[in-house]
Amino acid sequence: MATTQNGKQPAHRPSRRQHIITAAVRVFGRNGFAETSIQDIADEAQVVPTAVYYHFDGKEELLELAMRRVFDQLNAVVEAARPESEPGSAEGLLRVIDAVWDWFEQNPEEARLYQVQIASANGNVKVLRDEFEQRHIQRAYDYLPEGTTRSPRAAKSRHAAQALAVRTLTSMNILVTALRAEGGPLSQLPPRSVQEAVRSLALRIVAAEQKPTTAST
Repeated sequence: MATTQNGKQPAHRPSRRQHIITAAVRVFGRNGFAETSIQDIADEAQVVPTAVYYHFDGKEELLELAMRRVFDQLNAVVEAARPESEPGSAEGLLRVIDAVWDWFEQNPEEARLYQVQIASANGNVKVLRDEFEQRHIQRAYDYLPEGTTRSPRAAKSRHAAQALAVRTLTSMNILVTALRAEGGPLSQLPPRSVQEAVRSLALRIVAAEQKPTTAST
């Protein structure tokens, strides 16, 4: 592997771009955005700072791309775990919860970045976060029973209840995932106990939506 005289990697290799993003995931997760410098990322990637600027405009672009990687990987995990044709499937919901849980345990650096950024995102990262959340809110409707209602009033009430249910399911998983990452408020609790609590609450939310809607007269 070619290096410069000071032992750093050369700037121009196309593969260096992904290598630098990987370094940015680690450094932003450890230090946060404000306390991270381009020099820090260059040191982590074992390149000179000019190599970072060769591929990226600066910290803002690197943070956006680092978070995009996290969201893209999470989206792929959810898609792989989702049931293909099981509307209203509680088991499908549990598979998704478990798959995301396992991914975070297997990817602690990405989990730490997610934790640091999910609540304080702004600018382009906030746009990415909002798109991510909205995507999974829409998909969460698949985990609720289809059901029928016999009046417009009942239909409106059911729609409002389902909207609240899917937002609760999505927000719960996003926030608990962040809180249980290393150093988070839930990180000291037994992981499986927290996981079972999330699964139990998710099932209660789905079960509540399975109750028949009373038609108004």
